[in-house]
Amino acid sequence: MENNPKIWYYYLHTNGDLIAKPPIVVESDSSYFDSPFVKKVWKLDLTDRADAWKIVLEALGLGCRLDRATELAKHWNLTYEDSLEMLTRISPNEITELMRAGLTIFIEFILHMDLEIYWDKVKEVLDAKK
Repeated sequence: MENNPKIWYYYLHTNGDLIAKPPIVVESDSSYFDSPFVKKVWKLDLTDRADAWKIVLEALGLGCRLDRATELAKHWNLTYEDSLEMLTRISPNEITELMRAGLTIFIEFILHMDLEIYWDKVKEVLDAKK
C-alpha cells in the first residue's frame, strides 16, 4: 500500500472534534472508523476543492466545533469569494441537507455575514453569469 499525500481522511468525533488521518493508517485497517465515537467519515482529495467544502459544511451541520471548522476554512482558503465559486460550480443535487445546514453556520459564524446580505450577493453573482 502506497501513501498518497493528496488523500486524507477526516472524521467527526462525537465530542465535535474534526480529526485528520493519513490514508496509510486508515487503509491498513478496514474497521478503523468502526466506533460509537465516530459520527461521520470523509475522504479528502486535496486536488478537489469540493471535498474541502463538503467536509467543513457537513461537519458544521453535524455539530463540529466552530474553532476547528474555522481553522480548516483558513487552512483550505474557504473564503467568501471561494464560496461564490463553489456555489456556481457545484450542481444543486450535490448539495446535501447537511451542507445546507452547515453553510448557514459558515456564513454567520465563519464569514461573519448576515444571511440575507450573503444570499443577495450570491444572487447578484449568479445573475451576472447568465
